[in-house]
Amino acid sequence: MKLTSRRNFANFAVRIAASAALCAAVGLSVFAASQPAAAQSTIKAIVNDTPITSYDIDNRLRFLKLTSRGKATRKQAVDQLIDEQIKLQEAKRRNVSVPETEVDQAYGGIATRAKLSPAKLSAALRQQGINPITLKNRIRADIAWNRIVRADARGAINVTEQDVVDALGGSSEDGGSKVDADIAEYTIQQILFVIPKNSSKSYVAQRRREADGFRSRFNGCDDSKDLAKGLRDVVVRPIIRRNEQQLQGSAESVAETAVGKTTRPRQIDTGFELLAICSKKTIRGASEESAKVRRDLMNKRGEMFSRQKLRDLRSGAMIEYR
Repeated sequence: MKLTSRRNFANFAVRIAASAALCAAVGLSVFAASQPAAAQSTIKAIVNDTPITSYDIDNRLRFLKLTSRGKATRKQAVDQLIDEQIKLQEAKRRNVSVPETEVDQAYGGIATRAKLSPAKLSAALRQQGINPITLKNRIRADIAWNRIVRADARGAINVTEQDVVDALGGSSEDGGSKVDADIAEYTIQQILFVIPKNSSKSYVAQRRREADGFRSRFNGCDDSKDLAKGLRDVVVRPIIRRNEQQLQGSAESVAETAVGKTTRPRQIDTGFELLAICSKKTIRGASEESAKVRRDLMNKRGEMFSRQKLRDLRSGAMIEYR
C-alpha cells in the first residue's frame, strides 16, 4: 500500500507529538518493541536498569522524521526515548496504568483523523520502516504522564484575577479593568404555548392573547406549573442556568425583565415562548475573553509544571550511554 495520505498522516502525527506538553509515559518497556529485531539490536542507553536499543532508536527516529518532515536527529530520538522511560517508570512507581483498550482506542482515533483504519495506519507505518508499537508506546506514555501531571498540579497551579488583568493588558481606557467585564447569570424557565403547524391566523392570535394573560398573572417560578395547569397545550420546561452571552437573541428581553416575571411572548417555530426569570446574579470577570485568557494561562503553566517535573525526575535518574 502506497502512503498516498502521507501529508494527512504527517500532519496528524505532528499534532500527536505537539500534544506532549502535558503528556507521557507508562510501564510498557520500549524494549518490548525491539523484540522482532532483537538479534540485530544493541543496547545504546540504560535508564534505571531499563535498556534502550538501537532498534528502538531507529524506529523512533524514523517516526520523528515522518512527523517533522525529516528534520529530526538521532539525539532527539534518544532523548525522547529516555524521557519516555522516565515517565513510564514514574507511572509504574505510582501505580498509574493505562489499559491496552485505552491505548487501542487512542490509536484508532489517530487512524480516523488520518482517514485510515487502524490496520491501514499500522501498514502505513510499517511501509515507512516504523513498528506501530513505537507510536503505541508514545500514546501510553502520553496518557499516563498527563494523569500524573494533572494529579500533582492540582492546587499547585493557580491563575489569579490580576494575572488575567495583566495578560489582557491592564486597564481599559475608561479606567476599568479589562477583565471586570461582569456578566449577568440567570436561572430561567421556558414556558411554551404550543401552536400546531398550519394553524389559522385567528388561532395564532388567540394563543398570543393566552400567553399575554399568563404573563400578566405570573408571579414567580415556584407557581408556574400550577398556573399552567388549566391551560391547553402549554409546556413548562425545567429551570436552567444561562449567562447573558448564552442567551443569543433573547439577551435584551431577559435583561429588561424583573426577577419573578416573564419576557413578552416571542413567536418561535413551535409556538409562543415566554422566559420566566427565576433569579439573577452577577459573575465577576466571566467574559469570554477573560475565560479564554484563564484557560491559556492554566495551559501554559501546566506545560511549565510538566517540563520542570520531568527535568527533576531526569536529574535523579541513572542514565548510562553506550
